[in-house]
Order: sequence, then C-alpha cells, then structure tokens
Amino acid sequence: PAPGSVRSMTTTMTTLVLLLLSQGAQAALHQRMPQRSRPGAEVSMQDASQPAVTARAASAALLRIGTVPFCLLPLLPLVSDDLRPICEPLLICHASVIIAFIGGLQQAAAIQHDLPPWIAVLAIGIALFGTTTTSAIATGLISTHLAFITLTVAYLLQLLIERTIPPTAKQSMLAAERQLPMIVASFSLAVGAALT
Repeated sequence: PAPGSVRSMTTTMTTLVLLLLSQGAQAALHQRMPQRSRPGAEVSMQDASQPAVTARAASAALLRIGTVPFCLLPLLPLVSDDLRPICEPLLICHASVIIAFIGGLQQAAAIQHDLPPWIAVLAIGIALFGTTTTSAIATGLISTHLAFITLTVAYLLQLLIERTIPPTAKQSMLAAERQLPMIVASFSLAVGAALT
C-alpha cells in the first residue's frame, strides 16, 4: 500500500480504538453506585447490596476489549511485513470465534424470547460458519483473502439481521453495545481483505 493510505488506515484505526476506550470510560462513569440521600447520610442497606458493576457493564467492557485485536492486528503488518504471517491468521481466528459466539447469543435470545424459528436456525448457521471458517483456513481449504471477504460479509449480515430482532431480544444479545464493535470488526476484516 502507498504511504498515504497506510497513514490514513492507521489514523482511522487509532480513532476507532480511542472511540471504543472513551465509550468504555463513559459507561464506567454511568454505573449504578450507591447513592446517599443527603450529604453525610449513610448508604442504605438496599443500595449497598447492589453490585457496583453489573454483569451487563462487565460484558460491555469485555466487548470493547475484544474489539482491540480488530484494531491492532491489521496495523501490525504495516509496521513490519514479517508480522503478516502471524497477524492475518490471528485476526481470522479471532473474527471466527467472535462470530460463532454471536451466533450463540442470538440462539439463546431466540429461545428466551420465543422468536421465529428462522432466527434460531440462522444463529446456529452463523456459529457453524465461524467455526468452519477457522477450520477451512487452518487446513488450507480457503485462502486468507477469501476468509477475510466471507467474514466481512458475515459481520455485515449479522448487523442487518439484528435490525429485524425485537428490542427485548436485542437487549439480551447486547446488540446496542455490540453495534460499534461489529462495525469496527467489519472494517478491520475489509482492510484485511484489501491488504491480502
């Protein structure tokens, strides 16, 4: 790639990492903390029994951490071409595992919220797609370039599918928290496809 395009991709990826980190900090600031009813008052037992960090907030933080490889792995080969043979398979495997995990989340939400069967079937298909992509790249059945393209399409399709799911199920799937990470992953995989 030309030096200008490398600089542009680096700037874009850095901006995405900073955006994710700032969202994580913002979410941490908005956590439910025990509130005092008046200055100097003791925290009530009811407030003190609530966790300072919720499972949802912890999951959202882990989502952001899981997005960092999507930002860093495409950039490392630009620093040194010797890193390409390591970074490309790592990015593909990471993306495959994450899309399989998302398929599991979608299946659980479909069952929990009694959604139409096609959503559960599609969820299983997405999970199998993720694991199959990892196996196919590991055994040499598909090229790195094709793996990047198919995973990019899978992430974009998953974003579209989530638009059809009812709000209650979206909440179970952490769809709102995953939207930016999914876009970052799609962009990262598209960059991977462009560089291979």
